[in-house]
Amino acid sequence: MASTLIGAHGFEHLISNSIPLLTTVIAVDLQLSAWQVGAIVAVRSASAGVTSVTGGFLSDLLHHRIAWVLSISALLSALGLFLIAIAPSYAVILLALALASSGAALWHPPALGLLAQRFPNRRGLFMSLHRSTGSVGDVVGPMVAGILLLGALQWEATDGVVVAWELGVEPVGWRWILACSAPIMFVATFVIYGLLRHAGGAPPVNFNPVSKLRTMWQGTYVAFRGTGLWAIFAVSAVRGMADGSMLFLVPLYLTQALGVNTFQAATHLALMVGPAVVTAPLIGALSDKVGRKPLIVFLMAFATILTLAIPLNGQQYSIWITVCVALYGLQHFTVINLTSAAAADVAAKYRLESSFLGLMWGNNVLFGAVAAVFIFGPIEWLGWQYGFFIAAAIYLVGFLASLMIPGKPRTPEAVAVPA
Repeated sequence: MASTLIGAHGFEHLISNSIPLLTTVIAVDLQLSAWQVGAIVAVRSASAGVTSVTGGFLSDLLHHRIAWVLSISALLSALGLFLIAIAPSYAVILLALALASSGAALWHPPALGLLAQRFPNRRGLFMSLHRSTGSVGDVVGPMVAGILLLGALQWEATDGVVVAWELGVEPVGWRWILACSAPIMFVATFVIYGLLRHAGGAPPVNFNPVSKLRTMWQGTYVAFRGTGLWAIFAVSAVRGMADGSMLFLVPLYLTQALGVNTFQAATHLALMVGPAVVTAPLIGALSDKVGRKPLIVFLMAFATILTLAIPLNGQQYSIWITVCVALYGLQHFTVINLTSAAAADVAAKYRLESSFLGLMWGNNVLFGAVAAVFIFGPIEWLGWQYGFFIAAAIYLVGFLASLMIPGKPRTPEAVAVPA
């Protein structure tokens, strides 16, 4: 079960997280303004947020049907990608993107909930491993898309020298890339169901969905009283606000403001997520030993400083940007892993892991939709570099909120195997 969930997550990210890079080409092709790009980020975040919240409660309510929830996630992604590929206008792209984002978001609550239940004393490690395979997809997907869009591997050095390796193939349009991705996710729908059809256990006897939903709601209400969950959710939400926009901001800053090519932008996008493949499980395992709070506080401060440092070189590309982006990648999404594990520590007492994690992920990306307006709106008049200053201010708020997280010691729990 664990290997399937963790492996499939990387496969899903291979395709869905090519969207930030493809947006740089879509923006040029459709002549989109910074406001319109911000709308893409906002719609992607808002649809994912609503789906995460509802998907979390649905996963706990119908735990014995959790394989269906995971399979529907892949199916919605396939339909959304196909509709984006054939969309005749910007408005239709937004609608199709909402569908694809909903599919991707529906994966996290049931998958993370299952891992949190099966590995109660190693949540930080297994939830970070889940994120790390997603990061593998985040690296490979944009890199492949960047190569296909350009038809070559090409890098412009700081002294103006261009290093290129022509592949001998014609550049592939963004519509074809998405159109070819859709059937892959469609096939994955059936593969995921086949591998995970027994993950939720046997159907409960005398199942009453109304009664169970009432019990879940009461447990959620009690869990938020005096447990520090509000502070955990606040940090996660603020962190999610900036993280989602940064994935779009960095490649757009490089292509729109600094004039680098799509392969070079894809490389930086890969650097934003690639190093965490190694560091995230290490940080997650460390949090299982020393607690979540000290690591969250440090990582929020680290992200604030690095985000401010990225645009310091002005309106010209330099290796400084690459170094800062790579350092940023060492901790990208690690805080979300830790806050998710911290929330699951509390939720386990009420057997509401998927509900709480759905709330958290939905909370993150819904706030991310608001952040997209705050970050991309002023860019229209001030310039792309100011987006980093706004993102750093958001990270700073998250750092201050992290100081309010209670540093309670974790107590061992029995391994929970769903009935």
